[in-house]
Amino acid sequence: MDRELGSARTVLDKPDPCGHSPALDRVVPMRVLLLLLGILLPCSALAQGDPLGHSDRTASLYRDVLRLGADGDPLVPLSVLSNQDRVEISAPGGLRILGTGDGQVEFRVQGAVDVQAQDAKPAILQHYVVLAQAPDWDFDVLRQKRTLWKERGLAIKTVTSGATYSLKGRSFDTRQTLLCLDAIFADHAAAESTAQGLEQQFGEDLQTHAMVGQPPSATLVVKSGSGEVRAADVLWFESMGKGMLHVVGTRKGQRVERELPGRVYVVPSNDHGLEVVSEAALEQILEGVVASEIFHSAPEATLRAQAVAARTDMLAKVGTRHATDPFAICSEVHCQAYTGAGKVSARIAQAVQDTRGLVMVNVEGRLIDAYYHAVSGGHTENNELVWPGRPQEALRGVADLLPGGKDPLAAGATDEAVAALLAGKDESWAASSGLNGEACRWRTEKSAADIRESAQLAKSVQSMRVTQRGVSGRAIEIELTLVDGKKKKLSGELHIRKALGGSAGPKGLRSSLFLVKPGPLGADGAPQSWIFTGAGFGHGVGMDQTGAFGRAKAGQDFQQILQAYYKAVKIEKVY
Repeated sequence: MDRELGSARTVLDKPDPCGHSPALDRVVPMRVLLLLLGILLPCSALAQGDPLGHSDRTASLYRDVLRLGADGDPLVPLSVLSNQDRVEISAPGGLRILGTGDGQVEFRVQGAVDVQAQDAKPAILQHYVVLAQAPDWDFDVLRQKRTLWKERGLAIKTVTSGATYSLKGRSFDTRQTLLCLDAIFADHAAAESTAQGLEQQFGEDLQTHAMVGQPPSATLVVKSGSGEVRAADVLWFESMGKGMLHVVGTRKGQRVERELPGRVYVVPSNDHGLEVVSEAALEQILEGVVASEIFHSAPEATLRAQAVAARTDMLAKVGTRHATDPFAICSEVHCQAYTGAGKVSARIAQAVQDTRGLVMVNVEGRLIDAYYHAVSGGHTENNELVWPGRPQEALRGVADLLPGGKDPLAAGATDEAVAALLAGKDESWAASSGLNGEACRWRTEKSAADIRESAQLAKSVQSMRVTQRGVSGRAIEIELTLVDGKKKKLSGELHIRKALGGSAGPKGLRSSLFLVKPGPLGADGAPQSWIFTGAGFGHGVGMDQTGAFGRAKAGQDFQQILQAYYKAVKIEKVY
C-alpha cells in the first residue's frame, strides 16, 4: 500500500581500484581479467559506476510500481514465485545477468543458473491499525471519518498509499489516504489484536497496514557449471534471444515451473527465501492473467471482456497493495491469478491484442475497480457490502438473469427470497453457459468440530442465524450462539466464508449466498453438523465470468458484456 521506505539500507562500500561495482562480490580474483561464469571479461568492461548506488536501486523496488517501456507501454513488476528455497533460470539463447538493472554491470552465460540466498535477514516492518480509508480526492469522507474517530478519543496518523502515473499523457491517481491509529506496532499480531479490541468497542470493521522500515537482505549466490557470482540483495536476469525465460522455483521439495516474458529480478523474501518478480510489458503479463482466469474455449467476446476487466483492475491496483514487497502486483487471486505465459493460447493472445490499451473508467474519468468472480448465483453484489469502502456506481449489484427470468430477490434479499431462488429453476446467464454447474447450485455439510476450529470458538455452536444479507442474497453478517449462551458475530462476505472453513475443497463454501440448517444433535445438545445449501462461487462483485460465457454464446459482444456487469462506465483506450 504505502510504498515509501522508512529508511534506506546502505549496501555498498567504496568502489574498488579496478572500478568494479561493489554490488557484485566475485569469488575469483579481480585484476586485469575476470573469469566469471566461463566468460573472460576485461576489467574495463565493469568500470562504469552505478550512479544511483545499489542501496537506492534496492529501495526503489519498494517504491516504483510502474514504469514505461521504450514504446510507452506500461511495464509492471509482478511476483510470480514467492518464498522459494532456490531458483533455476535458463533461456534458449542464453542469459544476461545484470547487477544494476540497466546493463551497466552485465554478465552473459549459456545454460541454466542456480540462485540461492545466504546470510538472509528479514525485513523490519512497521504495522498500523487502519481506522478508515478513502481516495485522496474524497475529502468529505475523510473529514467525516477523522472527526468521528477524534470524537471517540483516538489520535490519528495519516498514511498515504497508492501512486500516480501517466500513460500517453493521461494521468492516473490510485492514491488512498489511510487514517490510522497513531501508534506503531512491531508485529502484525499486536496490530491485529488492537484492531480486534477496537472492533469490539466501536462495532467497526477495521484493517491493519504495514510499511517497510528496512527491507530484507541477503547475499544472492548464482552458480552455473563454470563459475559463481555473488550479489547483495538483487539481480536481474533476461533472455539474450527472443525466447521465454524458463524459471523453476523449489520450496520444501516442491517444484513450480514458469515460462515468463521479458525479464525477472530475484530478491530476498521476508521469510529467508527468494522472490521472483517478472518485469514485462503489461500486455504480455495480461496474456498469462487471462489464460489463468478464464476457459480457453470461451467465445471471443468473453476473452475480450476478461482482458479489458483484468487490464483495468491491474492498473487500478498499481501502488495500492504490497507495500512491504518489492513488486506492485502478486499472481494470486488477491491481485490477479497469473501462472506465466506457458498456458497462453493463440486465441487468448489475440483477445489481448484486439483490446490493447482498453480500460473502463467512470463518469469522472477514473479507473474503476474491475472485480470479477466465477459465478454470481443469479445476482451480483454491491462492493461496499463485501469490502469496507465507499459505494461505487460501477459496482452495483444487479440481477444476472436471462431475458424474462424471474428474480426472487427483486423485493429484497430475505431468507424466504433466497429459499425461493435456490428452490426455483436456475435462469442465470451462468447456468445458460452449460459450465460450472457445481458452482451454480451446491450443497455441503460441515462438522461442528470443523466450524469450531475454523471460527476459533471455545464452545460448540448451538444456533447459526444470518442477520444481514446483501442485495445478491449473500450473507453479510451472521450471529453464532454457543452452547454456553455466548454470542459471536461474523461480518463480511469473505470473513464469513473463512470463519466457516473457507472455499477450498469439496466441502468448501463457494459463496456466502446460502441457507444453513442444523444436523442431528450431539451429546452436548448442539448440532453435530451444519448443512449449507447455496448458489454461486466467489464474492459476487463485478463480472460473473461464467455468465460472460453465456452472454457471449447468446451473441453479446465484449462491450455489452462489460456494461451489463459494470454500471455507468466508458471503455476507453489509454495507450
